[in-house]
Order: sequence, then structure tokens, then C-alpha cells
Amino acid sequence: MTEEKKIEGSRYRIPILVAFFSLSSFMFLGMASASPIQDLPTSMATSLGTTPDIARLILSSAILLSVGLAMAMIGKRANMMATIIILISTEGVLTGIGWLTPWLLLFTGILVAAMFAGKIKEAVGM
Repeated sequence: MTEEKKIEGSRYRIPILVAFFSLSSFMFLGMASASPIQDLPTSMATSLGTTPDIARLILSSAILLSVGLAMAMIGKRANMMATIIILISTEGVLTGIGWLTPWLLLFTGILVAAMFAGKIKEAVGM
């Protein structure tokens, strides 16, 4: 009986840790300001000797690559559609803070729709 409780208690360990860390990060939301995030591409462009637009693309690519790699590491638990949804929502966040242009988000949506057009056509029965 005690072994069942240990197994059951360990099942909730990761969600509890995730909830704890996410709730503890909410404490600092009031103290946070958007200026460090907005100044990051400018300071990176100055250190690299490029334009801020190139620095925004480099930073956005690094974030999208890390999110995509994390989804790929999950493996069998996440299918391709879940990965695409998370990457498009990440692009939306990066567009919202001004690091990506809205045209790139629109192009990605059209590309994903074109990729799955055949499957949608088969599902509808046309």
C-alpha cells in the first residue's frame, strides 16, 4: 500500500514543479518592464556590428530553434501538428514583441495550409 502511494505521488511531481516555477515567475511580472526585451536586439546589433533587423532575426531564429528542438526531444508524445501549433504560436509572440514581421507569420500559415491541403481534401471527400 505504501508503494502505491509512492508511485502515485511521483506521478504528480513534474506538474507540481512546473506549477511552482510558473507561479513564482508571476511574482516578478509587476517589476518587469518591456525595455530590456526591446533593447536586446539593438545591443546585440551593436556588439555584432550589424543592423538591428538582422539581430532580431538571429534572436528569433534561436528562440524558434530551441522551441522546435524541445518539441522534437519530446518524441513520441508530441505529433507534428502539436509541434507546428507551438511554433506558430511562438512566432505570434515574437511578432507581438516586434522581433518578427507579420508577413513571416502569414507566410508560415499559408505554407502549413498548403502542406496539409491534401489531407484536408481527403478528409472532406472531394
